[in-house]
Amino acid sequence: MLIKEFLENVCNQIRYKPMREDISEELGLHIQEMKEEHMSYGLSEKEAEERAVANMGDSIEIGKKLDKIHRPKFDWILFLLVGILIGFGFLVSSIRIQRISGGSIYYLTRHIKFFIIGLVLSIGIYFLDYRKVVRNYKVIYILSSIIMIFTALFGYDQVGTTKWIYIKYFRINPTNICLLLYTIAFAGMISNLDKKVCNINIEKFNFKFRVDILKLIIFATISIFFIMSISGIIMSMILLLSYIVIATAYIVNSKENVKKNLFKLYGFLISLGIILIIFCTLTQNGLYYMALHRLDATYNYSNDDRGRGFVSWKINEVLENANMFSGLDDMDPYFGLFDGGTNNALITLIAYYGISFSIIVIVTVVLLAVKLIMDYRRVKDTAGSLLIIGLGSIILFQSILNILMNLNLVPTIDVSLPFVSYGMNGLLINMMSIAFILSIYRRKDILTKNEKAKKLKFKISYE
Repeated sequence: MLIKEFLENVCNQIRYKPMREDISEELGLHIQEMKEEHMSYGLSEKEAEERAVANMGDSIEIGKKLDKIHRPKFDWILFLLVGILIGFGFLVSSIRIQRISGGSIYYLTRHIKFFIIGLVLSIGIYFLDYRKVVRNYKVIYILSSIIMIFTALFGYDQVGTTKWIYIKYFRINPTNICLLLYTIAFAGMISNLDKKVCNINIEKFNFKFRVDILKLIIFATISIFFIMSISGIIMSMILLLSYIVIATAYIVNSKENVKKNLFKLYGFLISLGIILIIFCTLTQNGLYYMALHRLDATYNYSNDDRGRGFVSWKINEVLENANMFSGLDDMDPYFGLFDGGTNNALITLIAYYGISFSIIVIVTVVLLAVKLIMDYRRVKDTAGSLLIIGLGSIILFQSILNILMNLNLVPTIDVSLPFVSYGMNGLLINMMSIAFILSIYRRKDILTKNEKAKKLKFKISYE
């Protein structure tokens, strides 16, 4: 058997085709070295090649062993945890049917339809090579910004500052879409920093700064401003926290001046936060007083003379009177109170099914956080690990805020519990985010080295 036939037999056993080229090259180089060694002992080229191939062993067995090593991995634990949360989401839909919609199955049918759509999209994303997506981070960033600008100009107000896009019978929340896209773009940007330094000399003064870091800050600031203008401060803060987590992970992974760079990052953020607080206080900014009033309404709801503490008051009643394994004895005072299971999905579960259900949800969220951190540490590719921690942080920050809100620990805010709250746009985007994470985990042990970066190219001509 010659080298070519041997390599073909080995590669035919490897089911993950992107790895075949790398394995073939590595084995080919090893066999070529043995061939040259045999030729140095006086064998002809053909005899040396045949003997080198024979020394390698059975090509079929070698191929089967390599197939086991380089086989894509499926994260069953992450899949199970998300499945549990989605199951509670269907339970919330059943509550909506019983108490909100008077027995109509419209909302459950709609939930099932969007779940199926999300499942189909997730399967497509799972088999998509995430590296090709991340490489086109500039296109993704521009696309997301165009969506934000279009929404600002032509979107419709839904609640407060939140704007939606209506396409015939569909209502689309662009914030959920752009949180996903901006996070992918930011992970791509920070994993492709070129470390160029700019020096500016003005007489005796010398200013030196990283051009790529400046671009990163500008792009991040613009995206946060867009989200804030469309959806308010909470979702923009979640995006900012996601950026901070990604930047922290990148600095730690670089293992180069970690303490110094972390000090710079958090020093800059703390200084910026102090400046904003002082500015809002001195200028008597409306957001500052609104935040103070919401805090007061949450913790002193009985003294709230403007009614803002009403929901907090009712949540406290549910928490005081809830049973462990069954709903409240008297549900009439709470009929349809908690917005149909969107922002108040957790307290709705407590009111209708008992505290035990909420404990399962909270424990599942904690386990999900632990699993995402473990996956981040196991993935060797920089862009992949940053994308896991970035997308995972968006899901977890929303979960933490929603749980705290439903336990009366933070003011009432417009943020859903991922996979559990009733909201079809959120369900689709969160399922797609998890699909991206599963796609990254799938390739954690099979990174190829010969694949050339293929970037999406646009060419515009005019006369």
